[in-house]
Amino acid sequence: MKNSLVVSIALVALITAAIGLYAAAPETFTGTAARTGTHKRPLLVVNGKGYELKASAKADAKVAEMLEKFSRGDTGTYTVKGVRGAVNGGDGIIVESVTPAKATSGGGSAAPKSSKSSKHKVYDHAVKDHKFRLVVPEGLKVVRGILVVGPCIGGDSRDYHKQPWYGELLNLHGFAFLGAKDYYMTDYKVLQAALKRFAADAKHPELVNAPFAATGLSAGGGFARRLVKEVPDKVIAAVIVCSTLKSTHFTPAAVHRTVPVCVITGELEGGDGLAGRLEPALAEHRPKDALWGWTAAQGVGHEFAGQEVLAMPILDVAVRMRYPKDGDVTKGPVKLLPVDHKTGWVADNRSWKSGITTIAAAKEFKGNVAKSSWLLNQDMAFVYRAYSTFDRPLKITSPDPMSAQSEAFDAGSSVTITVDDSKFKGWKKLELYDGAKKVGELTKGKARFTVKGLKAGYHAFSVLGTDAKGNVRPSNPALVVVRK
Repeated sequence: MKNSLVVSIALVALITAAIGLYAAAPETFTGTAARTGTHKRPLLVVNGKGYELKASAKADAKVAEMLEKFSRGDTGTYTVKGVRGAVNGGDGIIVESVTPAKATSGGGSAAPKSSKSSKHKVYDHAVKDHKFRLVVPEGLKVVRGILVVGPCIGGDSRDYHKQPWYGELLNLHGFAFLGAKDYYMTDYKVLQAALKRFAADAKHPELVNAPFAATGLSAGGGFARRLVKEVPDKVIAAVIVCSTLKSTHFTPAAVHRTVPVCVITGELEGGDGLAGRLEPALAEHRPKDALWGWTAAQGVGHEFAGQEVLAMPILDVAVRMRYPKDGDVTKGPVKLLPVDHKTGWVADNRSWKSGITTIAAAKEFKGNVAKSSWLLNQDMAFVYRAYSTFDRPLKITSPDPMSAQSEAFDAGSSVTITVDDSKFKGWKKLELYDGAKKVGELTKGKARFTVKGLKAGYHAFSVLGTDAKGNVRPSNPALVVVRK
């Protein structure tokens, strides 16, 4: 009996060890470096999902050094080898090695060329502990507007213009970029003073008249909200990431409802995705035609995790819609064009988990307006639907949904869109959309599309799949940035 017990214990130990070895098999992950918002812990964002990183016990010192680099704000593309595991209570990777990822052609796409990257003039200015950086495209004679990307607490957004999904907005619209370090929801007068200094240093006096397109994470999102509060007539649009609309120091009025605003929070932050603070604000102001929307990104916490795939197309469209053709900042502040609520589109916030988010033209929306999101046009409604729908069975895997952060295509390039359809087997039709424009359809074969002759700008691709019963399901959106 004793011998049998010993054998049984030994067998259990062997099985347990075998299971442990099997579960600990290392994997290779390729994604974008990032960090959590509040604690600045290192992340790797793979296909829109953020994994917290921790050096394994057998990793050399270079791994810890690299993860520290991530925590300081690195946004490069890397290949990480390690095992899946819980890190700080969430999905993570126990890292064995980290190396810079090799450039790829995007799964059959024409390789984006980096030789034509834009050149800029950079100006720095500090006001006490606040550090600002203005970036102006070289050769730009008149700064028509300013893309403001606010930093999170402890963050530094001064070099975000180097990421194509921010930087290309400057080239498309003749904008400058403004980033900061150690500047959050401070008095707007501090920013005004910095802009006056930049206007003199850069010899661009029109900077003080230039309108804003604003975004940012956490406290940076709070600063975008602050701009809406202080100078609604100068804000073209704002995309607030991982923050709120209404706050203790901001009670929205009628003028604020005229500014297009989209809030993107994480499903996992604040226990309820900040819904407790966002839903009452929408319930109060949406029935009064507030041009506001909101979505919670599934599986995301308080962190950057590819929210720009929705944010940057929104800002781009807003500039095109609101900037008057005869607007001249050299003569004074530009009077932005008003947006008619009735010409937009609306999404039902209660339908995120329904299989496909419900969208409709504003004039045709029949749902509860108090629980809805307003969107600029049909293109943005299609991108929003792809982004906001939970448990999407289709996934665009190439180009990498995060690739727009680190690379851009030349105008005229082709791109191959590869779709993982393993969770939507037996589909009868797959349709590819660029915004709301249908650019491809498949009824059989591999789930792969090729789009040729890309024009300059932001291309937010998504796929709608139809099964044998007529059910329609979306993919995630993937952003492709094309140089002007």
